[in-house]
Amino acid sequence: ILDLDDGGGRKVGTLFKVDVLAESELGLLGLAFHPRFAENGRFYVNFNPKDGKMRTRISEWTIAPADLGKTEAKETRVVLEVEQPYQNHNAGQLAFGPDGMLYFGLGDGGWMGDPQGNGQNPGVLLGKMLRVDINNTDGKPYAVPTDNPFVGKEGWRPEIWALGLRNPWRFSFAPDGRLLLADVGQDLFEEVDIVERGANLGWSVREATHCFEPKQDCRTEGLVDPIFEYGRTDGTSITGGYVYDGSAVPSLRGSYVFADFTSGKMWALQVPAGITLVKEARLIGTFRMLTSSFGRDAAGEIYAADFAQGTVSMLVPAP
Repeated sequence: ILDLDDGGGRKVGTLFKVDVLAESELGLLGLAFHPRFAENGRFYVNFNPKDGKMRTRISEWTIAPADLGKTEAKETRVVLEVEQPYQNHNAGQLAFGPDGMLYFGLGDGGWMGDPQGNGQNPGVLLGKMLRVDINNTDGKPYAVPTDNPFVGKEGWRPEIWALGLRNPWRFSFAPDGRLLLADVGQDLFEEVDIVERGANLGWSVREATHCFEPKQDCRTEGLVDPIFEYGRTDGTSITGGYVYDGSAVPSLRGSYVFADFTSGKMWALQVPAGITLVKEARLIGTFRMLTSSFGRDAAGEIYAADFAQGTVSMLVPAP
């Protein structure tokens, strides 16, 4: 159930209800409003349906904007379904890019070490960043943009925008339009990536900038480095955020804010002009919360969701 409130915590209605499989990392994982939601009432949801095979479903929901808080939205179109082999690494973020296309990340399918080799397999959607057109579909669930990097390349799924991902949790677009993504590592390292058209981020050949399989002398040609990485002394599960462009905390302006789910640490990273490994990020603080996701409002202020307490907190200046 996704409820609506008045901005002060008072429930004013329910946006939609859906039955989900809520085990391990499954559930309701992402939502994105259409850029013209105020006109067409359309939004998109990423979830794992409770019935049938274990799978990711991305579907379109519709509600008359004037009916918000009065009635519930209805599922009007299934955009895409992808079968999931395991209960983890579902990713789930949905976001419209500055180009109006719908972007979504899928993890490698789960378990450990990418046992199915999905991260580097161009013929499957798992382990990828995907980009589709949900507007000009000619009656189909979605269309593939003709400028996607692998359109027409034999053996490649044309929806793929980038590959080599383990569990992208989460991604966002910076004010300059670049796609910033946090990819959860496995044994030793977490990473932040700038995801460009056609990029191969390396999993499961590499974990961040380090060899994973094989453990030494792995290939590096054609693989794109992250812009930041951290090891197990700082945490075990990265949660991606947003570039801050609000006014409440001037010292954060222009910095990418992200956190670690397990350690409670939160950082601000100066995003480099190019894809260059940045050695340090500024520690904002260590908080008693499991930061599972971030949000950004129309004014550029950033909010953090605490999985442990079920609360949402706004970033404000320290006393």
